[in-house]
Amino acid sequence: MSAAHASEPFPSACAPAEPFPSACAPAEPSRPRVLRLRDGSRVSVRAASAADEPALGVLLKGLGEEARRLRFFTAAVDLSGAAHHVASTDAGRFGLVAHDETGLPVGHALYARLAEPTRAEVAVEVADHLHGRGLGTQLIAALATVAERHGITRFVAEVLPENHAMLAVFRDGFDARCAVRDGVEMVEFPTAAWRLAGERFGAH
Repeated sequence: MSAAHASEPFPSACAPAEPFPSACAPAEPSRPRVLRLRDGSRVSVRAASAADEPALGVLLKGLGEEARRLRFFTAAVDLSGAAHHVASTDAGRFGLVAHDETGLPVGHALYARLAEPTRAEVAVEVADHLHGRGLGTQLIAALATVAERHGITRFVAEVLPENHAMLAVFRDGFDARCAVRDGVEMVEFPTAAWRLAGERFGAH
């Protein structure tokens, strides 16, 4: 906990709190940006790196058993290995990490480019206590702006059918198409849909 707090001080209170990612946002937001959630609370978001592995481990270990099952399709996931995996970045992988005002990690989103270079798989996790406040939507949208600038036009994801909250994020925010295959919802939407998600988020 303390290591995560020390690694990411929250930006000054005078930093602008953005209700949604701006179209002019930098392609790789290595400097923290402040996003405002639906309840008025703020989170600091920046590009993730391998150095964030300990903080992401804190985030994943803080997820409830059901949240872990819905995210990883099993509650018995190797959390240390998962933290290492999601913290890994390279030319085809890019992630964002979010911290609350105390410096604790509260969210993460990642895309990984697929064999077809214009498509990437997207994944997101949000701390249990922040569910329903729009953080997942904002992280996916911010990630989509980066992906779009790098020639990725479609995001795909695999979601358990009972993960209604995540499916709602994709459908309501991004007009995602969903189709069940082998008991899993196969989700797909254009990265350009971050603009649509921004309009809808701002309307709430």
